[in-house]
Amino acid sequence: MKKSLLCLLIILSACQPKKEEQATTSPTPTAQEQAPIRQEADNQENTTQAPTTRPDFPIGSVVYVLGKEDARPAPKKEDQPQTEDFALGTKLEIVGEEGPYYKVKKGAHESYVLKSEVGYKDEIFSPEELEQVSYLTEYKGTTRTPKDLDNISEFFSISLISEADYQQALQQRPKPFDKGETIEKTGKILSLPCQKKKVKYEDISQDGFNEVIYSYVGEHKDIEQYIVRVTGTQVVPYILTDKATGNELYMDGFPLLSADRKHIITLHTDPVNDETDIALYRIEGTAPLRLKTMVKASLAWWRCAMNQQTPVFLGADQCLYAAIYPIGLPENTSKLRYIKTKIND
Repeated sequence: MKKSLLCLLIILSACQPKKEEQATTSPTPTAQEQAPIRQEADNQENTTQAPTTRPDFPIGSVVYVLGKEDARPAPKKEDQPQTEDFALGTKLEIVGEEGPYYKVKKGAHESYVLKSEVGYKDEIFSPEELEQVSYLTEYKGTTRTPKDLDNISEFFSISLISEADYQQALQQRPKPFDKGETIEKTGKILSLPCQKKKVKYEDISQDGFNEVIYSYVGEHKDIEQYIVRVTGTQVVPYILTDKATGNELYMDGFPLLSADRKHIITLHTDPVNDETDIALYRIEGTAPLRLKTMVKASLAWWRCAMNQQTPVFLGADQCLYAAIYPIGLPENTSKLRYIKTKIND
């Protein structure tokens, strides 16, 4: 019995080194064998990071420029369409297609654009998109605007807020202007009694075409300005008329005066061109009124709602409040977003 047990132990001890040797000498994958594994992993990573392609849109669709391709396809033949570098947010109508390109129309102008650069804007805005512009009109008192500047972050900080916050600010807002003296029109003529001269505005009506109607709104007493609203299809909607000199300053939106009398702000959507413009003016003198345009630009991704239920206003905190909606979507009161805009002094 003891002899049998001894033999069994000898056999087991002899087998153990072979197992360990077999484990330690197992062949490791060569570089060639590892390459497909790494390649497969890289392919999986590239697949997850690849951007989703936008769907094709039928002829007649209205789309917007949502992005820019860093590397455009190299022309393969001489007759390949030449694309145009449209500004972000530009509204385009698709009138044809050719391979990876859409033939598009902006007004009377026709050109080509990559299909991957256009589409519809989602309802969600990033912080960068809120302050991004399609183009600048004026910058720090000059029309020579920086070519690489595509935002207004230097002048404004814009953030999304809730509808409840907007409504609370609306209820607590200071009055946007002074009612001032009573000024009534005589027929089609509005006369403003300025100190040095009487300024007259006469309504224009050409069988309903190019109609222009002038209305007295009130005044900004602190800066001695009458406020005149202009109604028509091809007009600037507001005029500031100096109560002393009669000089006029044309405004693209209602001129909102800051409580410290340092700035005038306008935010307005042009219903004809479907563009929202924002402007910041610095007051450099009040006798007569002198303004310096700090920035004037068209917003890229959103439009400002223009109705009495959701007015644009300056709150008690001197921030600008407004209701907005994405480009490409109608102004739907149930789907509005709300913003708060702070002036960056």
